[in-house]
Amino acid sequence: MDANVLNFLIGLASGVSANAITTGAAAAFRRVLGARPDLERRLAAPTSPADFQGALGELSGALEVLAGSGAISIDGAVITALRSARFDHQHGTVQIGNTVVSAPVLETGVTGTGRTTIGGNTELRSGGTSIQIGNGASIVISGNAGIKQN
Repeated sequence: MDANVLNFLIGLASGVSANAITTGAAAAFRRVLGARPDLERRLAAPTSPADFQGALGELSGALEVLAGSGAISIDGAVITALRSARFDHQHGTVQIGNTVVSAPVLETGVTGTGRTTIGGNTELRSGGTSIQIGNGASIVISGNAGIKQN
């Protein structure tokens, strides 16, 4: 392949990837700011540089996994969030297995008509709690039910 064509394709792929990442990040920030209008106000009109830095810190380090009406499957992962992690099945399904999830505040299940299944060999750790699901065991959460660990 010609070097110029290869460089063009690499540049094109980089641009497409950057655009996809930017779009995804913007959507995630919109969801967080929608749930926390106080952060949006503090970022738009901070009372001090420290207030702006504090709001920015609160905005980062939070993981939100939303199934909508679809399905999310997590298997064999290690997930760590600095502030909080939320796995909301909404009207879809969330399956977590063979995974370690840790965050100071951890919510699983939460809202909707959906279903969350936490399979074996999984540990859910918060700042002060731990749930360990052994091999062959599971926790099933459905509807407007959830587990909040802090």
